[in-house]
Amino acid sequence: MKILLIYANYKEQSFTSAVRDTIAYTFHQKGHEVVIRDLYEIKFNPVLSKKDLESIEKEIFPVDIMDEQKFIQWADFICFAYPIWWSGMPAILKGYIERVFVQGYGFDFVDGEIIPKLKNKRIAIFNTTGLNNIYKDQASLDALNKMTEECILGFSGMKTVVHKYFKSVRKASSKEKIKSLEEVKNAAEELLEML
Repeated sequence: MKILLIYANYKEQSFTSAVRDTIAYTFHQKGHEVVIRDLYEIKFNPVLSKKDLESIEKEIFPVDIMDEQKFIQWADFICFAYPIWWSGMPAILKGYIERVFVQGYGFDFVDGEIIPKLKNKRIAIFNTTGLNNIYKDQASLDALNKMTEECILGFSGMKTVVHKYFKSVRKASSKEKIKSLEEVKNAAEELLEML
């Protein structure tokens, strides 16, 4: 199976990077092909510019967008790993979604109706937070899940099959981090059983 892992965190030595590495290692050890797209490492431009939009309206996609779309098409399964910032994903990832899953690729409009074009793509989301009291009530967490899983990633038809949160990672002890990474590993293994 071909696994695409989209990673968005500028800190290389972070718990989120350990989550990324655990996911990739688990899939790789089970014999699956893994490609990591580290958005900071590849210096992805997250700005959907006027020039981009004018070009796309003429059905001419910028090369960097087409490159990422090829990875999406290649993948049998997609994982996202990123920290929660300002009640959502980092701007570089939001910009990635706006530019890569653009109209004509991720969705279309037909007679005023949205037509998702990536219904065959299943995804998993792994989030970290710096504090424990973020989204401690279920209503806030439900709102974040709905926005991320349905309104953003689901807009193009992608289906979230797993969404994991790892809270207060900045203050976590080594023992707590090891336990959380074991949970990541188990989630990755369970994903393989689902697919």
